[in-house]
Amino acid sequence: MLIRPEDLQRVANMFMNAIHEDEVNLINELYTALKEKDLDKVDRLMEELSIDIEEHFSTEEEFMREAEFFAYPMHKADHDRMREEVNKVYKLYKRDRSIESVISFLEEKLVPWLKLHIAQWDSVTAMHIGD
Repeated sequence: MLIRPEDLQRVANMFMNAIHEDEVNLINELYTALKEKDLDKVDRLMEELSIDIEEHFSTEEEFMREAEFFAYPMHKADHDRMREEVNKVYKLYKRDRSIESVISFLEEKLVPWLKLHIAQWDSVTAMHIGD
C-alpha cells in the first residue's frame, strides 16, 4: 500500500472526499500490480487512472464554475499540470512498459502532489462550494 485514505485531508464536501478515496484505492491497486509485475493488470489500471484523473478534475472544475469559485483559474492550472504529468507517464509506459518509471511517478510525484493539492486547493474549494 502506497497511501492510506486517512493520509489525505478530509474536506467540507462529501462528494470530493469520496472521489479522493476512490482515487487512493486505484493508486494502491496500481502500485500493487506494479510491484507484482502484473503487466496485464498494470495496462488496465494505467488506463483507468488516466480516465479517473480526468473525471476527477473535470468534476471539481464543474463544481467550481457553478459556484463561481474565485480561485478557479489557479486551481484548474494545478490540475492541468498534473494532467500533463499523468498523460506523459502513461504514454511513456505504453511505449517502454517501464514499471520503475510509473512506480517513481506514483511515489515521488502523484501521491505527494495529491496530498498537497487537497490541503491547498480542495479544502478551500470545498468550503466555498459546500456539501
